[in-house]
Amino acid sequence: MIGRMGRALIAVGVALALLIGGLGLAVYLARDEDNIHVDLLLSEDLTRAIGLAHERDGRVVVARYADFAWDEVLIVARGTPAAAISRRLGREWTGISGFEGTELFIFVRGGEPVRFADYRGDGRFEGFRAPIDELPRARAVLRVRDLVVRPG
Repeated sequence: MIGRMGRALIAVGVALALLIGGLGLAVYLARDEDNIHVDLLLSEDLTRAIGLAHERDGRVVVARYADFAWDEVLIVARGTPAAAISRRLGREWTGISGFEGTELFIFVRGGEPVRFADYRGDGRFEGFRAPIDELPRARAVLRVRDLVVRPG
C-alpha cells in the first residue's frame, strides 16, 4: 500500500507534469517561427548610408550593405498594409518591425523574403512605384539629394 507520503509525492509529480505540459503547449501556440524579424543592423546601416549619401556621390549601392544572397529588393512605401505585401509576395507577410509606418526594404531570393530592413530616417522616397517597387540586385542603387531618395 502506498502511504500518505507516497500519494502526496504522486500528486506533486502529476501537478508538475501538467504544469510543464501546459507551459510547453503555451510556448508552442505562441511561437513565431513563421515571422521574419527586422534586421536591426541592416536598418541602421541603410538609414545611415542614405543620411550620409551627400558626403559621397549621392548614391547608395544597396548591395554594399546587404552582403547576403538576394535577387531583388522590394521598396515598400510607408503605411502599406501587410495584405498588399502578402499579395506581392504570394504568401502571408509576417514581418515584425519595431518602427511602424516606415519604408521597408524586403530582400527576396527565389521569390521568398530572406531579410528586411526598415528606414529610420527623415528622408522622403519619390519616384518609386507605389505601394511596392522592385529593384533587381544589379540595379539596386538609390540616388539621394537633399534627403529625397529616388531609384538610381
